[in-house]
Amino acid sequence: MDVVALDLSPTQIDLVGGFFSLTFAVFLGSALFFFLSRGDVAPRYRMAVTISGVIVTIAGYHYFRILGSFEAVVAGEALFNEAYRYVDWVITVPLLLTELVLVLAIDASRRKSLLMRLVPYSFLMIVLGYPGEISQDTGTIWLFWGLSMIFLVLILVTLFTEITKQIAAEHAEVQGTLQGLRVVLLVTWLFYPVAYLFPVLLDEAATAFVLVNVGYAIADITAKAGYGLMIHHVAKIKTEVEEAVPVA
Repeated sequence: MDVVALDLSPTQIDLVGGFFSLTFAVFLGSALFFFLSRGDVAPRYRMAVTISGVIVTIAGYHYFRILGSFEAVVAGEALFNEAYRYVDWVITVPLLLTELVLVLAIDASRRKSLLMRLVPYSFLMIVLGYPGEISQDTGTIWLFWGLSMIFLVLILVTLFTEITKQIAAEHAEVQGTLQGLRVVLLVTWLFYPVAYLFPVLLDEAATAFVLVNVGYAIADITAKAGYGLMIHHVAKIKTEVEEAVPVA
């Protein structure tokens, strides 16, 4: 999308650029935290925390590239590259699902069955969303939004069913966090399809562009860094309970 043609105001340019920069910084700090805090949890949960670190590292790299793309557009040197965000999601969304499954106390066969469904769902959700994201045609946007939503709903239904089953089987100290994680998952993931439709729902292209990119940045911070912190918290509490160490 040609941002110059949108006639963004200086305030809008600063807002979008500021959120891109903030998101990159949050991911960089989060990566350091996750990698340095692996030792806080039992070995069986360290892979989940490590994946959190990998997710924010990948996302941070792509936001660095997104920020560079935006700055190049504002300078009139290039078009805005939507592909960076989608490449990031294709990699990180399956990892987000994997870290959640790893931190739940479920057996290996059930874990494998879940991932065999969730990973393809997530890949199809992202890939089917991209054509509509880069299109200027309203019908095309709605078509690919609908196709992508099919797999988003399948992911959320599968996860909610599994998390709900698991909450009762977890330690009492963990149940509240898992319930909160379930809410964060729903609210955050449902924000993406709303932001996706701003170009269709709003008449002003510049305002739509700002809301889409600021909205995606907020959702990414919550869904990656915030979600990872909740995963770490669950893993730490489970470690303390299993080792019979009182939770502070």
